[in-house]
Amino acid sequence: MRGTHPTSQIIMHNKILLLLALFAFSLTLSANEGDSLRLDSRSTPKKSLEITNDLDVYLQYGFHIGTDIPLDSRYLSGYDHLNGVLTGSFGFYVRGGYTYIFGEVGLEYMFYKGRYEARNTVSNILIGTETVESRYLQVPVKVVGNISLRKQCFLLPNTGFIYQPLIHCTKNDISYGKDNLMRHQFLYHAGLAFRVKFFTVELAYKKSLRPFFTDRTSIKQSYFSIYLGVKL
Repeated sequence: MRGTHPTSQIIMHNKILLLLALFAFSLTLSANEGDSLRLDSRSTPKKSLEITNDLDVYLQYGFHIGTDIPLDSRYLSGYDHLNGVLTGSFGFYVRGGYTYIFGEVGLEYMFYKGRYEARNTVSNILIGTETVESRYLQVPVKVVGNISLRKQCFLLPNTGFIYQPLIHCTKNDISYGKDNLMRHQFLYHAGLAFRVKFFTVELAYKKSLRPFFTDRTSIKQSYFSIYLGVKL
């Protein structure tokens, strides 16, 4: 029996080494594919989270409550004096825009509870003093800026107009009601809000564009307004 030639042994060893090298390379590829799949599965939730957070760039919404402080003389007309007033409002808003500027529309409910001293418009004789509550809807339409001060802190300058229809007036003995109170009021609004995360504080100036009464010469009231809000 002949012995194995040295050359054939070398060829056999080279084949075995080549097979081992191919096997090791295939294992390396499999491991790399597994790592990449794990990385993709970990990164996917982060991407979706970023997309969710990026929604604020285009759409914002929330609600707020507020109060108005009259700035004018308490003499609403030559026959009507406002001895005291309490106001309040609450509602929601929706903003749409991009990054720095948004358009806003809202819907709010407002009450205006005043203690009035009323006189006869002919004889100027005192009719009486009574508390009357008038209730309104408010539809604000505004342009809102969105200025980033630092992370999750924003300055929101805003301006626009408010449509304010009268929806109810409590019964009274001084003849206040839908027949002589302004039923369709419009107001100019200019405000500055400060938001930290989801909480907002706003100070605003509002000016009525139509008089308080419809049947007599009366003032166009202006207000200093304070709002507290939450962005959802």
